[in-house]
Amino acid sequence: MDCDSPSTDVPAGAVSRRFVGFTALTTVAAAGSVAALAATVGWHLDTPARFWVLTLFVLAGEFLPIPVPRRQGLDKVAVSTAFAFAMLLCVGVLPACVAYAAASATADLSARTAPVKVLFNASQYILSVAGAGLVLMAAGAAPPVALHAAVLPAILLAALACFVINHVLAGTGAALLADLPVAPYLIDDVAFHALTAGCLLALAPGVVASSDASLAFIPLAFAPVLAIYFAGRQAGINAHLAFHDLLTGLPNRWQLIETVTDALRAAERAQSSVAVMIIDLDDFKSINDTLGHQFGDRVLQLVAPRLTVALGARGLLARLGGDEFAAVVDGVHDETDALQCAEQLRAALQRPCEVDSLALHVGGSVGVALYPQHGQTVDVLLRHADVALYCAKSERSACVIYKQEHDEHSIDRLALAAQLGRGIDQGELVVHYQPKVPLNQAGACAVEALVRWNHPELGCIGPDGFIPLAEQTGLIKGVTERVLQAALRQCAAWRAGGLDTRFSVNVSTRTLLDHDLPETISALLAQFAVPPTSLQLEITESRFVADVGHARSVLQKLRAMGVTIAIDDFGTGYSSLSQLQQFPVDEIKIDRSFVMRMENEPDDAVLVRSIIELGQNLGLRVTAEGVETASVQRSLQELGCDFAQGFHISRPLPADECHRLLKAMAGRLPAKPRRFVAYSEPRVANDGLGAAHRPLTVNPIRSALPPADTSAW
Repeated sequence: MDCDSPSTDVPAGAVSRRFVGFTALTTVAAAGSVAALAATVGWHLDTPARFWVLTLFVLAGEFLPIPVPRRQGLDKVAVSTAFAFAMLLCVGVLPACVAYAAASATADLSARTAPVKVLFNASQYILSVAGAGLVLMAAGAAPPVALHAAVLPAILLAALACFVINHVLAGTGAALLADLPVAPYLIDDVAFHALTAGCLLALAPGVVASSDASLAFIPLAFAPVLAIYFAGRQAGINAHLAFHDLLTGLPNRWQLIETVTDALRAAERAQSSVAVMIIDLDDFKSINDTLGHQFGDRVLQLVAPRLTVALGARGLLARLGGDEFAAVVDGVHDETDALQCAEQLRAALQRPCEVDSLALHVGGSVGVALYPQHGQTVDVLLRHADVALYCAKSERSACVIYKQEHDEHSIDRLALAAQLGRGIDQGELVVHYQPKVPLNQAGACAVEALVRWNHPELGCIGPDGFIPLAEQTGLIKGVTERVLQAALRQCAAWRAGGLDTRFSVNVSTRTLLDHDLPETISALLAQFAVPPTSLQLEITESRFVADVGHARSVLQKLRAMGVTIAIDDFGTGYSSLSQLQQFPVDEIKIDRSFVMRMENEPDDAVLVRSIIELGQNLGLRVTAEGVETASVQRSLQELGCDFAQGFHISRPLPADECHRLLKAMAGRLPAKPRRFVAYSEPRVANDGLGAAHRPLTVNPIRSALPPADTSAW
């Protein structure tokens, strides 16, 4: 009559033993009821035509269930109730039981419901109708019932019995199937079920009266049933939307909170653990900013089912909003088990997402908190999982489990991020300069501008302490503009004093996606009267560029102005051959990790030599970072490297100290530097994208190496 067991897509192997046992008891009781009815009242069809017409509408009603959202799935309110109860009143108990059970089984089998649930649904319908018939007979109104005022109390009692039996049986089965406490499940939404069932049962006497007049009137009685169906269906849809994300179809934050609450209660009773995880996609903001929010939405729609499959039946996946997802996992054994589950979720993101023929690598980080050791309430667990996620992002780790010391670390870094915007506006960023000297008579000295944050309370903070925060909070644009202003202002001052030096400024790939970057740089060059040839931009971030075409267009505009382009930390992450093919490049900078190890690690020495040969073959300047000994500098000179940069030459210095050092170096440089290919000279078979088409006969470049160090800033 009333509610069916939740979500009919549960395989037989997935149902709980308690539900199977309850189904067995229900089936035995139903079989006993049918046998007792057959022995006592028998099967009598005084009006076979009415029986078959009503059976047809019972079957139609079973195929039109009203979905009722619950925390663990969907219950169903069957609109066939009115016609089944009408059949009980005007045909008999046993025919009504058989017709109702057969219609239920037919609808369930067509929906490929698990066999154990088919059996349970049919059995609980038999018991509901049999109980109502027993009440009618006990009240002296044995079916078939002649309608008159005197039998109204008996009909109302029978309807109440039908509702109560069905609600208790179906609710208990659904609670056992979802592994939830039975009593709260029965109480939940009981008012909605009672109202719906009351409306349907109230129609039954009208159906009987219509059939007494003529069978042709029975279809007319189906019209109000359809009205109840559509109204209830829309109400169910609205309730479902209130607890689900419209974009991905996943449960939303509210359903997650309810699910975690239920999981914590169950874990407290069972003395088990629950894991709460928050998953955040890497660099998703740049996808929205460059490709549009509609494109980003499609990426989320691809990611959601991957995470759902990876989580499997262990728990619930929800979308918190934006690019954040959350998962609650029951029955976690220990932290190792929780980390393995988190790794499965992260691994599901590794396969590229293909949208409109564009393949995007959308990685992710996971923060994990466990009940009871990391918190005993929903709010605390979610907050601690978020703290762990923040640490995973900051440390560039894949999955992190919450630790108590993370709280202070997270709060400190969040406070630092809040202060960074103020620091940019108040001029707290300072720029130091590290010389870059020529090897093999390769030209004049250059410098790289390296930013520091002169915090009023914490002192000088290196780039590792705030550049990742600037990227995460969208302040990187302001940082880049301040560094450009300081570097070009210093360049103008040194040029006025007779020292013409090229200045290198680091820009992240996020900055390359800024439409206004060429105009900003052009305005700054004009403001300080600095020629474009005195500025070089170093692409430092080793992560994927979401919109390669736009980044290439920006770099081409800058290069057309005369600004040169360098690839920093070459050989790590995405800083490899692919960038030489896609971007207009004038210089490559060998990552310091290779240069520092080249004296002791033969593989690194081979790699450094290969990169230098690659640069020579492509007509690019090559700079080696991390030069810390004279012997390394000599080796680089013998290999034909163009420039060297590192602590052996000089640490980053304030502008005045660097100026004095460059003056001293200028006096020691050869008067006639050898000719080298610069940005202004055409390269062989150049396609306009900075790559010369020549056969490469060098060793392959390794790309699976540690990520770039932000200390380059």
